[in-house]
Amino acid sequence: MIRRLQSFGRCERGAAALEFGLIAPILILFHFGSVEFVQAWEAHRRVTHVAAALADLTAQKRAVTQAEVDDILKAGGLMIAPFPADRLSVRISSFSTDSSGKVTQDWTRSRNWTAAGQATVPKGYLAASESVIVANVAYEHKAMFGLAMSPSVKMGKDAYLRPRLSNQVLGP
Repeated sequence: MIRRLQSFGRCERGAAALEFGLIAPILILFHFGSVEFVQAWEAHRRVTHVAAALADLTAQKRAVTQAEVDDILKAGGLMIAPFPADRLSVRISSFSTDSSGKVTQDWTRSRNWTAAGQATVPKGYLAASESVIVANVAYEHKAMFGLAMSPSVKMGKDAYLRPRLSNQVLGP
């Protein structure tokens, strides 16, 4: 009986299967975690691109109509693809300063924007008689599995661009 127990203790058959069984869940978690991380990183990259593109499209005009701004805002939903556009919130605003440097908001339009507060420009960003287009983008990214990171991550990005063809983009 003792010999059988000793031979059983020295037997290495099945050791690889046992080691694999112990390490496989960790490897699977790492795999799904890396997929979730890459998806979140790509969503953040797209949010940044959407903010820059919306500000750029608006800054290329001398004046915009309400319909043109609405089309630009809709374009944000197309640019966020393949991620769901229903979680995308966008707002475009125009700010200008008078000759004394007082900042005023000229116009603003939004789509699915639910965040509290108004659009702003950082203090000291505009000198006297200047203007800027501000695009604010918010997105709620939902993780595919929710195993390695928070199931929902809120992302946001702001883009500031000076008008290209005129001193100020006149709005709706």
